[in-house]
Amino acid sequence: MLVDPYGRRLCYLRVSVTDRCNLRCVYCMPPQGVAKLSHEEILTLEEIARIVRVAAELGVEKVRLTGGEPLVRRNLEVLLMALGEINLPGGVHLTTNGWLLGERLELLERAGVRAVNISLDSLDPARYGIITGIGEQAGAQGLKRVMQAIEAAVEVGAFKVKINTVVLRDLNLEEVEEIASLSLRWPVAVRFIEYMPVGRHTPYRPESFVPAEEVLGRLRSLGTLLPLPSGPSDGPARRYRVEGAPGEVGVISAVSSHFCMSCNRLRLTADGRVVPCLFSRSAVDLRELLRRGATDDELAQALEQAARIKPASHPQAASQMLSSSRQMSTLGG
Repeated sequence: MLVDPYGRRLCYLRVSVTDRCNLRCVYCMPPQGVAKLSHEEILTLEEIARIVRVAAELGVEKVRLTGGEPLVRRNLEVLLMALGEINLPGGVHLTTNGWLLGERLELLERAGVRAVNISLDSLDPARYGIITGIGEQAGAQGLKRVMQAIEAAVEVGAFKVKINTVVLRDLNLEEVEEIASLSLRWPVAVRFIEYMPVGRHTPYRPESFVPAEEVLGRLRSLGTLLPLPSGPSDGPARRYRVEGAPGEVGVISAVSSHFCMSCNRLRLTADGRVVPCLFSRSAVDLRELLRRGATDDELAQALEQAARIKPASHPQAASQMLSSSRQMSTLGG
């Protein structure tokens, strides 16, 4: 088992399969983008699958594929099929911006993906274009594309569909109720996430921060919020169902109310480093081990080393935010 110095069992691995993304969301990446990793720096799909297999033997039960945008990774189906052969009781999950989701739904269903999280930060076409960096004019077409993908994913019915919204006071706070209303329409889980620093290349704007409690206040205008129990794979969200709704809503208070002491995750970056915390400056390099012919035992020892350096908590507070040492497009959130 992977257990850190504070007794937390680490059974959840987030895997960034690429640092590439087809959007430039304002809270994630500067408009000009960031320097891309070379092909040689990125883990191969086979290397990722091997790491996951070793991690599963150490008790990892759930894997989430992230990016960048994971669906831009060439031949992703090779990895998905390989992961399907690994014993992962919590299954394989995927986070996407939704742009390529519609055309990949059949693949995700065939590969047995358990859940899909879709980023959606606005229902206003122009504002969607601003937030995603595609521009106001392209916003209408882009938003339509993502909404069609969400509806198609719901209709497939093969996996749980979650919608992730980063709340920004100066951009989309007024849309919280409208976005949450998607849970009244579809059996989806809408999650509102506190804005936090995501990399040294993306300046943090403290005036945009909205605490989760303020978001909850807005959600109560939809009707009675019925608390829902958290399951083993639900993560840190506080979950609710609006009375009579087919879906649910929730908030993730990563800054205003730390959930660090229940954190159960490690992160594998696109270039093969295991990062024990979103804001860790320490990491364990698995790529170098893999490429010099390391055994599975050596990989297991490296994963155990990453668990040993996991900190008790991250340093973030609403009053004093520190930049992450790694860009989110490489780390995967």
